[in-house]
Amino acid sequence: MIVDITIANFRSIKDKQTFSLYAENQSSHLEDNIVYPGDTKYGVHRTAGVYGANASGKSNLLLAFMALRYVATSSGDLKEGDKINYEPYLLSNSTKNAPIEFEIEFFLKDGLRYLYNITYNGSQILTESLDYYPSRSKANLFKRLESDTWEDITFGSHYKGGKKKIAFFKNNSYLSKAGNSADSPEIIREIFNFFRQDFSHAAATSNIGAFGWKKDPEMISVVSKILNKVDTGIVDIEFEDDKDVLKNYKFPDSISESIKKEVLEELSKKAFFSHIDDHFEKVLFDKDLESTGTLKLFEMLPVLLKTFEKGGVLLLDELDNSFHPHIAELIIKLFNSKEVNKKNAQLIFSTHNLNLMSPKIFRRDQIWLTEKNNGSTLITSLDEFNKNTVKMNSPFNKWYDDGRFGAIPEIDFYAISKAICNKGKNNA
Repeated sequence: MIVDITIANFRSIKDKQTFSLYAENQSSHLEDNIVYPGDTKYGVHRTAGVYGANASGKSNLLLAFMALRYVATSSGDLKEGDKINYEPYLLSNSTKNAPIEFEIEFFLKDGLRYLYNITYNGSQILTESLDYYPSRSKANLFKRLESDTWEDITFGSHYKGGKKKIAFFKNNSYLSKAGNSADSPEIIREIFNFFRQDFSHAAATSNIGAFGWKKDPEMISVVSKILNKVDTGIVDIEFEDDKDVLKNYKFPDSISESIKKEVLEELSKKAFFSHIDDHFEKVLFDKDLESTGTLKLFEMLPVLLKTFEKGGVLLLDELDNSFHPHIAELIIKLFNSKEVNKKNAQLIFSTHNLNLMSPKIFRRDQIWLTEKNNGSTLITSLDEFNKNTVKMNSPFNKWYDDGRFGAIPEIDFYAISKAICNKGKNNA
């Protein structure tokens, strides 16, 4: 589970910003929203929502998790001299060539807390370290400085159980090389797999990460039941092979045959939705006859179910996109339910849906705001506002809409209307 992430010089995020799922005030308010990993008193939220104007940095915050995942798990595939995927803040000369910085604190399933830190530019990993808390005191597992080669990297006394020194190029993270090596210590492989397997990023239109579900009768049954219970009229789902989809489908040369087969099998399954007519007979509807909202929920449900099944972190951009507010609220409630979410999966999402900004759904420290300051994204929690004014039962959504928390677009109606009215006059 993620505790927090600190980001600097990534896309619109210039200065260090910290986004946290740590439960600052462990009161009885919505206490089911909090998990205590490893049976500790250290509370972590299951869900968090990010609000802000368009282009304020909401999506970039979510993408930071995936950029970290890339450098931690995939930079090891880079050949010597290859460029790292490097996206610094571009609106300042001081940052255009400066390092990107990520620091993330998290719990593994062993109940221990870890801290991973990495800085890099377009050509090399500059620094990298991994610490953990075997007790209240922090202990280092490995540390890499800017001048270190693979022979110079240092290791802590707690880092045991396998081969530690593993060769890497300067554009490879140590974690990405050691974590993908069978003879490295087990702990480094577990952390590598945490980043590789437990991070999923999706828009509300994608079932990426849920390949194979169309061949799983139990999964199909659950998806059908949920669609029925949210009043879509659907009573069942059937799949038929549609070979026409595959006629002109091309893959990059680097994709393995096994993955090609899996993707083609998924794409070739065309969904039909059963409804009941006035004679109580089933009638199959092509997906073109279903609403956009129904189809997006259909695409999203397998991702949610897979996430509940295995745990991990789901990063969902634009939760409100084509979902009725009650459906979006349902998704959040499922993640906050300890009966449904038994593996303590986490949902981090962006949204404009003010109905979700409610003290009946979220605590103050689960609501985050992004806004621009001279082009740079600032990230703040509702919990950072005066607690004597913003109470647990305050009308968050109304006050946000009134502009009391900032993070809303500044719209100049006069200037916009003038620009429209003057269209063409300059060329007359």
